[in-house]
Amino acid sequence: EKSFIKSMKSFQGLPHRFETFFKRKNYTFINDSKATSFKATQLAISSLKNIYWILGGLPKKNDKINVSKFKKNIIKCYIIGKNTNFFKNQIKGKLFFSITRNLKKTIIQIIKDSKKQDYSEKTILLSPSAASFDQFINFETRGEEFKRLCKKYARKLI
Repeated sequence: EKSFIKSMKSFQGLPHRFETFFKRKNYTFINDSKATSFKATQLAISSLKNIYWILGGLPKKNDKINVSKFKKNIIKCYIIGKNTNFFKNQIKGKLFFSITRNLKKTIIQIIKDSKKQDYSEKTILLSPSAASFDQFINFETRGEEFKRLCKKYARKLI
């Protein structure tokens, strides 16, 4: 039992898969760039609260974004990438959202928006439910850029 607990405490998850990589004040930043379908995103949005959710990119064929079970966990969505209409049409009328198009604008907007909210804990989540090829070489590059920008702007603005 002690060995199991020790192992769990030292366990390091995979990069880009539900990776908590940065905390600052009451903010937690999670990189889930590997979530390239809504099914892959569901774990993240079902297990977190007070989420500022970044989604977008190239959606999988026939993918549907059904947030009805999870909308209580999500404060606002930020849509990035070139296929904004697909994502807007999937969440319109269900969640508050902004079309921010790229990660830099998104991080800055989330920090501004989150300062207006009075939640004790805030989660900034990149779990795009889409492939990255419209803006990045791969999901790893997207995730690394997300982490870089979060650390940069969180240190400046939070």
